[in-house]
Amino acid sequence: MNAIDALDNQIIRFHGVTKHFGETYALRDLTFEVRKNDFLFITGPSGAGKSTLIKLLYMGERISDGYAIIDGMNLSRIGRRQIPQLRRKIGVIFQDFKLIANRTVFQNVALVMEVAGFKSRSVIRQRVEDLLELVGLPHQADAYPPTLSGGEKQRAAVARAMVGKPRIILADEPTASLDPDASERVLQLLRAAHARGATVLITTHDTRLLSRFDARVIYLESGRRVDAPSAAGNVND
Repeated sequence: MNAIDALDNQIIRFHGVTKHFGETYALRDLTFEVRKNDFLFITGPSGAGKSTLIKLLYMGERISDGYAIIDGMNLSRIGRRQIPQLRRKIGVIFQDFKLIANRTVFQNVALVMEVAGFKSRSVIRQRVEDLLELVGLPHQADAYPPTLSGGEKQRAAVARAMVGKPRIILADEPTASLDPDASERVLQLLRAAHARGATVLITTHDTRLLSRFDARVIYLESGRRVDAPSAAGNVND
């Protein structure tokens, strides 16, 4: 692959990215590339900068220094009006689910399509029903998030992330609060999204999870990229 083809195949590119909050640095001089349809783990101990990295990708936070390009969009040059355009390319699965408590599971998932501008109620209904079937929640379509188990909430969050057919799926510690069976179901769903062509980035501190996948891994310590975790920064701590 020549240099031009390599650039065309990149969907995410970070170069010298730094994020600080006042004098506290969350990420320092971070550089990496992600190819289209890549399956990538980002790992490191608590405080390594994993969640901050996810927030930068969907512009929950702004980069302090350096630059990042996501599917052809330079995050340093995006204005507020362009942020929705960026976010339509991305599905996000949060560790704490972030489902709207007073909306049903169906409404939580459908909201993504409504915000993206879909007008046809029949198209929205069919797509949401298909996704709830895929994640094993068709019987919970009319349930409210507070009545669901942790695993059900996370599967609803996966459906919400996938419903807009995003090019990129970001999963921030998606199995951290789940039991082994629920974790396995969520990982199967992420593998299914990848098989359908999505680029998948998963943050995790669980090295056992990494050993189960033939996937790229980026290690972070104290906001910096490292070749491998040190004893002091063991990701199981």
